[in-house]
Amino acid sequence: MATGQEPTTSKDEGEPKATGRRRNGRRSTEPARLLSAVEEARASLGTAIDDVRERVQERPVKTLALAVGAGYIVGGGLFTPLTGRIFYTGLRIALRLAALPLVREELMALVESFSDRGRGEQERRHQQ
Repeated sequence: MATGQEPTTSKDEGEPKATGRRRNGRRSTEPARLLSAVEEARASLGTAIDDVRERVQERPVKTLALAVGAGYIVGGGLFTPLTGRIFYTGLRIALRLAALPLVREELMALVESFSDRGRGEQERRHQQ
């Protein structure tokens, strides 16, 4: 009998197979989707573990420092007095290192100006 509708086939091939209990006359696809999500998570975890192994073998000290830093932050050490002292000390050292070239240049310019004045006076004395 022609009703103008094409005959329906089973579900799309891209969709997971319907398994599980019936809900409202249809089978639930939740278990199949859950299994595919678990398999995808397992594959991602395997890739991440391989990446971490490779990084540890290439740069063990850097990896250890990152792990210690992450553990310190996650453990609640970020807003402690110790962190404040470390930050303050680091800031002081950085400012001293940044200011050192500036101070050196100023001192060298001052020494040169004194030495130029001294030469000028000595030349005047010799001329007289």
